[in-house]
Amino acid sequence: MFPSYSKKIENNKQVVEQKLLTQKQNLTVDLDRCTGCGVCIDACPEEAISRGAIGAVKRGKAKVAKVDVDEKKCSFCGVCNIMCPFNAVKLSVNGVEKLPILEKEGFPTLDKNAKIDTTKCTNCVLCETVCPSDAIKRKVEKVDQGHKASSTMKYAIDYKLDDKKCTFCGICAAACDAFKVEFKEPTPLTVERIGKLNFDEKKCDACKVCVEICPEDALQIERKIVEEPKLTGETKIDLNECTTCTWCQTICPRDAAKVEKVFEGELTVDATKCPSGCSTCVDVCPCNALYLPLIEEAGHKPGRLAYNKDFCMFCGACINACPADGPLKLKRSKLNVKGEKTSLFNKIEAKMLAEKVPTIKEA
Repeated sequence: MFPSYSKKIENNKQVVEQKLLTQKQNLTVDLDRCTGCGVCIDACPEEAISRGAIGAVKRGKAKVAKVDVDEKKCSFCGVCNIMCPFNAVKLSVNGVEKLPILEKEGFPTLDKNAKIDTTKCTNCVLCETVCPSDAIKRKVEKVDQGHKASSTMKYAIDYKLDDKKCTFCGICAAACDAFKVEFKEPTPLTVERIGKLNFDEKKCDACKVCVEICPEDALQIERKIVEEPKLTGETKIDLNECTTCTWCQTICPRDAAKVEKVFEGELTVDATKCPSGCSTCVDVCPCNALYLPLIEEAGHKPGRLAYNKDFCMFCGACINACPADGPLKLKRSKLNVKGEKTSLFNKIEAKMLAEKVPTIKEA
């Protein structure tokens, strides 16, 4: 009997399926990517998506989805796929990823802008280290030992030999392969100058050992840097993984990373209303924008919930997970999208821009 419906969780994905006579549609929610932010709930025109046990799932106390899709209500339009800022939702038709609403009616898409200026980037590890979503992709040639990084530096050697002082004693050649003394058969006329000192600039790294050990002070060597050392490779931001949290932009000492948040707004935090011992919002925040101050000494009470607006992407995961009334309030002011806004999008935008506070879900 068609249509027929099914829903299951496998490989940590919730798969909702609709079978028609000649077509099979699947809506897949990646439970590892899903944060329970609730954007899909606001976006769904059929109200087919509901909130799950977000905090419990994050802490490993429940093996269910952070959001639940009603397979019989879902129209498989793909709006949730388009609006999800974490790329957690995928719609496929007969096994091929497809978005019918884009093909038939048109719909704006989220405008993610995050990039690294390769002319400024030194390929250091700072942005990769702090990125909470593993969106920084560094492809840098391996350097086994720190001193080998000097091989990426371009420099010129300024070498000077004082012929009047040099006795061709060979001490420099014994200490460094860059020098080689060619001796000549001594004669009554050349007994005081019985050799020639050859210098190979390619073997010299301007360590100046030769200068220090020369007993006649006949050598002078200076290294002139032509180009500063730099790790070879490339660092990029994967927009499929990026949450536009701006951690990379904030920490970059070269001002190489530039990020525009996909959502703009304000999150208000009143830590005095937090339940004692609760850290649910901290646990679910995909951007590490919410945190509990570290306890400096044993026996001290933990600090109250704190918030760094610079790193918040205003997704709403904390609002949906909060088990109390009053600690958090979210008010988005703008959704950054590209493409022509439709009447359906305007309705969704109105929902997403409305003020949001935690609501206790009835059992």
